[in-house]
Amino acid sequence: MKTTIQWSSLFVFMILTLLGDFAQSAEDDSLIPLEKQDRLAIEKYLGKGVVGQAILAPTLVDTSRYLNLNTGIRHYRLVSGPDTGNIEHHRPTLLKQDSSKSAWRYDTGARFIFNILEQADGDYVVTGVTDNDEGVFTQYSPAEPFILQGLAPGEERNMQVGMKIFKLSNPDKQIHTGILNIGYRYVGAYKVTVPAGSFEGVLIKWTFKGKIGPASLDDTQYRFFAADVGMIAAIEQMEVSAMLLYNKERKIAKVLVDKPKS
Repeated sequence: MKTTIQWSSLFVFMILTLLGDFAQSAEDDSLIPLEKQDRLAIEKYLGKGVVGQAILAPTLVDTSRYLNLNTGIRHYRLVSGPDTGNIEHHRPTLLKQDSSKSAWRYDTGARFIFNILEQADGDYVVTGVTDNDEGVFTQYSPAEPFILQGLAPGEERNMQVGMKIFKLSNPDKQIHTGILNIGYRYVGAYKVTVPAGSFEGVLIKWTFKGKIGPASLDDTQYRFFAADVGMIAAIEQMEVSAMLLYNKERKIAKVLVDKPKS
């Protein structure tokens, strides 16, 4: 009987050890250092010292906390691009809400206004963008992913999105169509220090490749989100080329100046 009890205790100990090793492995898997290419791009535009060490990255089980749209106006300082030093005043406005979805207008106070849809499954997607500089409105079908519910650290999704482009001065006039191939990846979580403070930020990376009318597009974007704060830093890099007809390159980075008020 004593031998049986000893073997049973040993068996239980072995099981607990294996479970502990498995749990530790799962934790280690969610601690994801930035790849060199990503860190170089981020430091080039946001500057060194903004993004620090990797921390344990959570699964995105409550996307509304990471967008935190209900807090109203938030302020961002541009730290790269032609308007470096300027402050953008971002204003989210709830347009429509029912049991299955909520529609938001997200005005950056500068060039872009985003139409954001919160779906019943918790996904936030962009259905369209107004570009005031170019005088156009772009409609996405299906919608472009913004922040997706249930995404695990390191998880990547790939999709193709169709675009229709309309003139703001004549909304019924469609001037271009386009196709975007989007790579969407939850990179990991990191210590992020911006003027508003130090935060535990999750990093989402978008890569875009496609064509809009006669132009080709190659774009990489990074955005950091902190729970119950919202977006704390962002980088947009876009290059549009149409042979000798049209060529534009834009690199913009911004950081949160102060925490939005509830």
